[in-house]
Amino acid sequence: MQKKITEKQAVLTLCEEPEPLSYAEVPEITGEDYKERLYKLWKMPQAQQYTAIIIYGDREHFSNIYYFTGYDPRFEEALLILKRDEIPVLIVGTEGFGYAEKIPYEIKKILYPPFGLMGQPGGNRDSLKKILWDHAGSLGVKIGLIGWKYYNEELFEIERCVTDVPSYIVDTLSSAVGSDSISNAVDLLMDSSYGLRHHASAKEIIQFEVMGTKISRNIYKTIKNLKKGMTEIEASELLGIDGEPLCTHPNVNFGDAHVSLGLSSPVYGRRLEYGMPLGVGYGLRGSNVHKMGMYIRGPKDLPKDRRNYVDEVAKPYFSSIAAWYEMVRIGAAFGDIYDMVEKQLGIQKYNIILNPGHLIHTDEWTNSPFEKGNSVKIHSGHVIQCDYSVCFKEPYLPCHIEDGLAVGNEALQKEIEKLAPGCGRRIQKRKKFMREILNINLPDEVLPLSDLPAVCFPYMADVSVVLAVDKE
Repeated sequence: MQKKITEKQAVLTLCEEPEPLSYAEVPEITGEDYKERLYKLWKMPQAQQYTAIIIYGDREHFSNIYYFTGYDPRFEEALLILKRDEIPVLIVGTEGFGYAEKIPYEIKKILYPPFGLMGQPGGNRDSLKKILWDHAGSLGVKIGLIGWKYYNEELFEIERCVTDVPSYIVDTLSSAVGSDSISNAVDLLMDSSYGLRHHASAKEIIQFEVMGTKISRNIYKTIKNLKKGMTEIEASELLGIDGEPLCTHPNVNFGDAHVSLGLSSPVYGRRLEYGMPLGVGYGLRGSNVHKMGMYIRGPKDLPKDRRNYVDEVAKPYFSSIAAWYEMVRIGAAFGDIYDMVEKQLGIQKYNIILNPGHLIHTDEWTNSPFEKGNSVKIHSGHVIQCDYSVCFKEPYLPCHIEDGLAVGNEALQKEIEKLAPGCGRRIQKRKKFMREILNINLPDEVLPLSDLPAVCFPYMADVSVVLAVDKE
C-alpha cells in the first residue's frame, strides 16, 4: 500500500550545521587486519576445496586484491596467489613493484614485466607459466580463480571455467595445471550471503561513512548553488572533489538527452534551464550518492505536459523509498523488498531497469540480491545502496535518490561508536532526521552513511522543500 506523501519545508541541518568530520578518527586497516581476512578466507566451508586461490586485479577491477593487501593496481595487471599457511605471492608489473611496498605485512613480490605498460623495461624473467606452477601448482591441485564476476555456467556452452580474467592468463594457468583444475571462486568474496566482503567490519563501515559524508555534503552544496545558465562543467566545480580515489565518475547532467544516459560525465556546452531534468552524483570507495529530478522552483516551471511530475512520479517513488528503508531489517529477505517495489510502482510502468538496490564495498556495485524470489536474508555487516531510478519517458520525467547504509546489530554499532564517536553521532542524527522529519519508521539496525538519507527534492531549484511521509 502506498503511503500518503506530502511536501515539507525543512532545514537540512545535517548539511547546514554538520557534525564535524575528523579524519583523526578514521581507522587504519593494519597488517593484522589483512591477515585476519586471509584467515577467514581459508576457514570458509566454500574454500575447503581449493589448494590455492589466485586473485586477478587491474585498474578497474582492483577491489578483490585490495581487500587482502591494501594494494590497488594503478596502471597494470596483477595476480595475488594465496595458499594455506604460506606467505602470499603478488605478481606485478614494473611500476607496481615499488608501489607494492605499501602492503603492511610479509608478502613475496615477483616482477613480471608484461603486466606493465608497453614499452617499459623488460629484461630476462621467468615465464608466467613457470611462475604460476612454482607458486600455485602441484599434483592434484585445485585452484579457485577470482576475477570480478561469477556466472551461471549453464548459460555457456563450453567445458571449462567461465571467468572474466583475461584469456591469456587463464590459458597459461590451464597449460600449467590443467583446465579441469580451475574453478571460478568469486563467490568466496562476493556472494550476497556468505561472501567475505559482504560482512563489513566496524573499521570498514567507519571508512565508508566518511566517504558518504563527504560526498553527500558536496552533492548538497552543488544542488543548492546551481544557477540558471550554468554549464555542466561549471556546476561540477562545486563538487569540491579532493584526492580520494573515485569509484564512479562525477555525473552532473542537464536536459532530457544527457540525464537519460545515466552515466555521462559533464560537458562544456550544455546549460541549465528551468524545467530541465537534472542529475548530480559521484562515488568514492565505499559510497555513492546521486540525486536526480527536475530543475524547478515549483510546478509552474514545468511545461503543461509535465505538470504531473510531483504527484505521478516523485511522490509515488518516494513512497516506495520510505517503505524500502522500513523493510531493511536483519532477517528480512531481499526478494520481499523487490516484491514491494514491484507492487507499489510497477517495474515496467516506471521503467526501473536495474534491481531496486545493491550491495557496495570499495567498488560501487558488488552484487545485487534485490531480485524477485531471492530468499537471501539481510544480516549485520551488509553495506547497501538504496539505488533505483524511475522515469516516464514520454515526456521524460526522472527521479532518483541514491544513498548508502550499513546494517549493524547492537554489538557492531557499539564498536563503531567506540572507534569513532563522531561517526556514531552522525549516524544517530541521520536516524533522527529520517524518523522525525521524513517520518520514515527506520529500523534501529539501519545506519545511514549519507547526510542526505532518503532526501528527495521535488523542486531541485529549491532545497528548502523535501518530500516526507504524511503522518495524518
